[in-house]
Parts: sequence; C-alpha cells; structure tokens
Amino acid sequence: MYLFKKVVSRIFFPVPFGLALLWIGWVLLWMPHKRRVATIALTAGLGFLTMLSIYPFSHVLLEPLESQYPPLDQSVLTGFLQLNEANDKPPWIVVLSGGAVSAPMFPLTSQLSRATLVRLVEGIRLYLQVPGSRLLFSGNPIETSLMADLAIQLGVPKEAITVESRSRDTKDLARHVRAIVQDDRCILVTEASHMPRAMALFVKQGLAPIPAPTAHRILPGVQDSVWAYFPNAASLQKAERAFYEYLGLMWGFMRGQLTLFSREVRQ
Repeated sequence: MYLFKKVVSRIFFPVPFGLALLWIGWVLLWMPHKRRVATIALTAGLGFLTMLSIYPFSHVLLEPLESQYPPLDQSVLTGFLQLNEANDKPPWIVVLSGGAVSAPMFPLTSQLSRATLVRLVEGIRLYLQVPGSRLLFSGNPIETSLMADLAIQLGVPKEAITVESRSRDTKDLARHVRAIVQDDRCILVTEASHMPRAMALFVKQGLAPIPAPTAHRILPGVQDSVWAYFPNAASLQKAERAFYEYLGLMWGFMRGQLTLFSREVRQ
C-alpha cells in the first residue's frame, strides 16, 4: 500500500500530469478521426503547465497550506520557556525529516535534501533558545542518521539528541513520536506547507505540539517582481508541493488517519 501510494500520487503531480496530456494529444494527432480530441488534450496540457508555472496560480494553491499555522511567535516561545522552568521534564523539539541520500564522498549538507536541511537548522535554532530541551529526529534510518551527524558537527551534544528511525511516512512519524514523547511538551518543526497534515496526524495520536513551521515558499515581495508573472520553474515547484500536500490530506482522510477540514486540523 505504501508503494502504491507513492507511485500513484506522482502521476497526478503537475509535470507528469501535464506531460501525459501533451503526449496523449500528440499521439491522437496521428489518428484522423481524433483530431478534435487531440486538440483538446494538447490545449489542456499546455494550458495546465503554463498556468501552474506562473506566480498567481501557484500562490493560490500553496498559500492556504502555509498560512494555516503562522511562524512561531516569540510570545508563544516565551510562554513555553516559562512553562519549562516550572516543569522538571525537558521539552522535546521534534524535527521531521524530508529526504536525504547517503553519499559519504559529499558533505553532509549536500546529502540532506533542502527540506531536511532547513528543518534541521530551524530545530537547532529552537534548541539553542529552549534551555534543557532535547532534539528528536524522526524519519528513516539514512535521514535521521545524517541529521544527527550534522547536528553534532554544529555543536549539539550527542546526549541531547534522540533518533527515531522506523518511520516511512508522516503517519508513521506521528505514531512513533507519540511512543517516545508520550505526554511531554513538544515543538513540532517541519515545512510550512507540510504542517497542516503533520499537525492533523499528531493530534490524531493524542499529541498537542506547538507548531513551528519553516521553509516558507510564499514570502512577501515576490509579487512585486515582474518576472514572477513569467512562466518559471520556482512557481511550478510550488504548485507541485501544493499538489503533494493536498493528495496527502486526501489520502489520510480516505484511510481514516485524520479528519479533513475538521476543527482539530485547523487549530
């Protein structure tokens, strides 16, 4: 089921889906009685890819995901610190992995994906601001091992790091993190677009983490550039990220792993 989910979901990503429409249209052009259908498929594929590679359309798709949980406010972090002083248990800073490749001949910063690297840096930043806290890296063995190695090289004590390396997807992450964190307080670090799904799954497991989204792709000032309204790869990547998360939310809803558009998802 895991492999089926990963493979099938890719078919509906913007580039594969758009190219599939173009290829269907191109093939149908060679069939005399299918010219009209071919024209529709070619127009749809070209229009679909062009639309998603322009700033306004990718913004509309991704912005609702990234804005659902605002950046961690300093007042919230201050309250968390005050609560920490009155509690004997060290708080957890949970950092979810987001991809990595084991290639020892390259530096660790190259082996970790951009998503994982940004999440890791934000987790370490919060660790330095919360005295006595512990870092929990959750993901598959390769990702979490590389994350721990880089954190140690950046000055985090080994004893302040816990690794959970049995997870294959966000559903597993939430379940395995719950077994470690239990009822302790925790801050959850992941990409802003991934946070709604992660929070929904963590709440489903009975956790109440403080969301600390990072790696925002929708930033102020982008719309001020005239180049944002020309087709570009960055906008297409934003659209792809949005598709990935919406498909993940739909899959979680259909599998009963979360309640879509419920109160627990939005808080």
